[in-house]
Amino acid sequence: MVGVARCDACASDEEVQAALFAAASHLGDLDALFAGKRKVFVKSNLGIADVRYHLGRQVALTDRAVVRAAIALIREHFSGELLIGDGTTDGPCARVYAMVGLDEALAPFDVRQIEPNEPPYAEVAVPGTPLMFSRYQFSAELMSCDAFVSLAKMKSHLSTGATLCLKNLFGLPPTPVYGRPRRYLHAPVRLPRVIADEGQIFRPILNVIDGLVGQDDREWRGSPVEMGVLLVGDNCVATDATAMRLMGMNPDGDYGQFPFTWDANPLRLAASVGVGPLAESEIDVRGDARDGLGKQFHVARELTPETDAVRRSTAEQAEVFVERRESLLHSAAGRIVALANGEVLMTMDSVTELPPRAELAERLRGTPTAGIFVKRVEPSELDPERLDVYAEVLAQPPLFAQG
Repeated sequence: MVGVARCDACASDEEVQAALFAAASHLGDLDALFAGKRKVFVKSNLGIADVRYHLGRQVALTDRAVVRAAIALIREHFSGELLIGDGTTDGPCARVYAMVGLDEALAPFDVRQIEPNEPPYAEVAVPGTPLMFSRYQFSAELMSCDAFVSLAKMKSHLSTGATLCLKNLFGLPPTPVYGRPRRYLHAPVRLPRVIADEGQIFRPILNVIDGLVGQDDREWRGSPVEMGVLLVGDNCVATDATAMRLMGMNPDGDYGQFPFTWDANPLRLAASVGVGPLAESEIDVRGDARDGLGKQFHVARELTPETDAVRRSTAEQAEVFVERRESLLHSAAGRIVALANGEVLMTMDSVTELPPRAELAERLRGTPTAGIFVKRVEPSELDPERLDVYAEVLAQPPLFAQG
């Protein structure tokens, strides 16, 4: 079920709340969603300090009025412990939280802001069919919650086409474990499958998309789009699929088709393991008429023979790792290696030591289509990564003629 409400960006905060409540009313009994829950975490989009306004509303981050309205909605149906945060990648979440005024806006609602990047961490197994890793590390406090809510912004994304409620979950893996900005996971082949794995782990019971003002072209520092819409759903895949259609994007598309110019469609992957439905016929969309509501979003990344070659080359380096695992266990057990062009480019104690992409590209001068595979060296029986996925990628025909 997805509720849609029109709401002009210039509306008052009170009108924004009324519109969000109207969209949520189509979901039916919200008491049932929160029944038996004792601790709920709300993941708002506070990823970096990209604080910009258009028509008085946030462009890249979930708008304060939408967050406040969503928290007010939750508090009408849930009286237990309520947490909010994001694994912000350019400093503590508390800084961005204060910059956008959430500390004051949420003061009446007994909400505690937390830092998902901070230890201690808990190892979490994917509770279904792992698509990339069988287990991940997350904040132990985060994983002490028994329900999750995703408050997303309607935006284009360079690597995933769109970033909505499902992609919003990618802000939860801790950066001290996976690097900034989660570079161990934000890699060709891995990224869309990791996002689908997170959909299985968290399965948000309430999903809100702030489309008062959307953002075009990219996930950060893109152009504002006046959309004037709020979406509320009880399933992240269904909610995102509905939003993507309003963005002029096909949620059932895949790599090689707009807007998936970098890798596979994480929404389609999540649907394939039962996180939610994609087909319009399987989603009950209610509320304001969608006629004339949608606009065409874009992605500022073209699919070229070179970008496709980098993706395939990365998968080839994963195959090299499989072939050389035993020798690497003798020289670099427990450490991180970066493989490129069939060789070890560098060895690190932690992924946080990985140099910027531009610096690595300098080391690969003369081979612009060389992919880099970053991998922790551990025995196959302890390795959580599904390395067979890379072989599946290579088994697919290239998108462009070779040579």
